[in-house]
Amino acid sequence: MEMNREQEAQKAYVRLLTGQGVSQRVLVQREFVIVRLSAFLKDIPADGSHYRQAVDRFIAGIDPAEIPTVLPVIREFFSFWVRDIKAIAAMSQAKVFSGTTPVTTVTQDELFKHWYELDKTVLNSQEKQTIDAFEQVILMRGYEPSVFKERMRMAKCLLLSLRHVSYKQSHSYRQMVDRNLPLFNALGSQHTFLSVSREFYYFWRADMLKPQSSPAKPAVSQSRDMAMAA
Repeated sequence: MEMNREQEAQKAYVRLLTGQGVSQRVLVQREFVIVRLSAFLKDIPADGSHYRQAVDRFIAGIDPAEIPTVLPVIREFFSFWVRDIKAIAAMSQAKVFSGTTPVTTVTQDELFKHWYELDKTVLNSQEKQTIDAFEQVILMRGYEPSVFKERMRMAKCLLLSLRHVSYKQSHSYRQMVDRNLPLFNALGSQHTFLSVSREFYYFWRADMLKPQSSPAKPAVSQSRDMAMAA
C-alpha cells in the first residue's frame, strides 16, 4: 500500500532519530505526536503557511502542559514533511535531532519577575528600532487596545531575553521561545505568545527592516524558517 506524505515523512524522521541513537521510549513519544499532528496535515498544501495553520489547530486542542514537549517535534518534522533534504542534512549535521526536550534554565519566579519589570527596562537604539517596526505592523491589524498591549509586551519580553544572543540564528530564537513558554502557560496565554513569536522572528532578524530586492523568493525560505523558528 502506497504511503501518503505524512507517513513517508514520519518513516524518514524516525529512521534518522534511530540512527542517532534516540531511545525507543522517546521514539514512541515522538511518533505519537506526529500521528496526532498528521490528522491536521492531511490533504493540505505542503508549505510553511499551511503547516503553521495546521499546527495552530493542533496545539489549540492539546493540554498546555504538553506544548513544550511537542514543539521540538513539530519543528523538526516540518522539513521531512516538505521533503527539504538540504534542511534535514543541515539540522542533522548541527545535531539538532537530540531526541530530548530543552531544559528550562530559569525558574518560573524569575520569568514572572522579568515579565512584571519589562516597563522598567530601557531598550537600546537597535532594540527600539526593532520593536518600533513591529509596532507599526501590529497597529495596522486593528487589535483591541488590551490585545495590542499584550502582544507588544510579549514581543519586548522576547526581545530582552535575546539581548545577549551573539548570532541571530533560528536555533537561538527557538531556545528563548521555549525558555519563556512556561511563563505564558501559567498566564494562560501560551497560544498568543506562540503567535507573536512567529510574527516577531523576522523583526528580530532585521529582515523586515531591510529593503527586499526580490520579494517572491524570500517568501518561500521565510515560510520554512518561520515554521522552524516557533
